[in-house]
Amino acid sequence: MTELPGYLLLRAANTWQRQMRKTLKPHDLTTTQYLLLAGLKALAESSEDLASQATLARHCRTDPMMTSQVLRALEAASLIERSAHEGDGRIIVIAMTSSGAALFAKAAQDVDAADTAFYAVLGENAGPFADALRILMGDRIRRRVETTSL
Repeated sequence: MTELPGYLLLRAANTWQRQMRKTLKPHDLTTTQYLLLAGLKALAESSEDLASQATLARHCRTDPMMTSQVLRALEAASLIERSAHEGDGRIIVIAMTSSGAALFAKAAQDVDAADTAFYAVLGENAGPFADALRILMGDRIRRRVETTSL
């Protein structure tokens, strides 16, 4: 049982989460808060549409109720703002505040460094490992296209 892929994946994920909690602690962020801030940033960069709470939960693959609770904590910390959509009051629009963006930028540098260190042991297998994780999540693999000059 201890050699089954699911068990190993869970243990590896727990090891990574411990590292992320340690990395994010100085920023007073949890891994879930960081995930939602990262998702909010990604949505803002990839779309002209306003990010809704539901869209963010889908993008991050998080439970909508849990997402709402975490967003309330981020709002209380003045890292995000939530407001009703102008055209549909049922939709909650989310935007990162300037202090949220500044905190996220600092935290992202530390997370990137910690991630690089954590996955360094994989060497050239880091890319294929990330692809395997995407497959397990049901995502398409982003093929790396190599170009050659003639």
